[in-house]
Amino acid sequence: MTKNVLVLGGTRFFGKHLVNELLAQGMKVTIATRGKTPDSFGSSVERLIFDREDETSIQSVLTKETYDVIYDNIAYTSNDIDILMRHVTTERYIVTSSMSVYPTFHENLVEQDFDPTAQAYRLVTYDQVNYAEGKRSVEEILSQKYPQNSAFVRFPYVIGIDDYTKRLSFYIQSLCQQKAMSIDNLTHQMSFIDSQEAGKFLAFLGTNTFTGPVNAAAKGTISLAEIFTYVSEKTGLKPLLSPDGEAGKYNGTPPYSINVALAEANGFQFSQLSDWIYALCDQEIKNAQS
Repeated sequence: MTKNVLVLGGTRFFGKHLVNELLAQGMKVTIATRGKTPDSFGSSVERLIFDREDETSIQSVLTKETYDVIYDNIAYTSNDIDILMRHVTTERYIVTSSMSVYPTFHENLVEQDFDPTAQAYRLVTYDQVNYAEGKRSVEEILSQKYPQNSAFVRFPYVIGIDDYTKRLSFYIQSLCQQKAMSIDNLTHQMSFIDSQEAGKFLAFLGTNTFTGPVNAAAKGTISLAEIFTYVSEKTGLKPLLSPDGEAGKYNGTPPYSINVALAEANGFQFSQLSDWIYALCDQEIKNAQS
């Protein structure tokens, strides 16, 4: 069945993969952005230009049609959610959340480790909270004020050759170019998800009736030490570790892993991290040496 789908933010990283998956499913897709980033979808999608922080823009631009599914990749606070939901109606609302909602990181993080119904939601804006607090506020208002049709995905670090944050690239590029790094979590095991798989999972949720929080990650973990060992074997170079070096992009992240049993019980099978992480490292090495 063809559905009318709106994607808020869909021009880069896993948002692009989400749009491609939706198109492959035969959906009618509209992307709504600020209009500042070009895309490669051609005539396959409709385009809307709006300002997420301007309620008048939302009301005038996003209410021209009724959408069966709305994907929101750019909601960072409860205020974002509330303004949008005052003006749009949809059968299914899927929001990108983050592992940052978990108050503490540890092995085998499960959805119950953060309960977005435990305390009353409050409306907050970007300038009032940090990233983690903002994402918690998103989940709280969705769970308490708009619970009927919403699902929100808790991603770990999303990586891929198209990763605009360049966080994983930093480590491999610094090793290949022999730049000093200051790293405080060298042996910590961490979870990741590939950007393409992130897009596939979001698209999957559009055909599912699950509501509430759900973890999404590749199965298995890896440490920076293991990544360095692999890159060193490939290049013959060793990482330069120094307290005076540039701070690692994942610094401050404790060891953790993400349990994806709930998502898999609802019908999605995640990849094994070990099946693709080293191929990604190979691409990053090639880029660093070019």
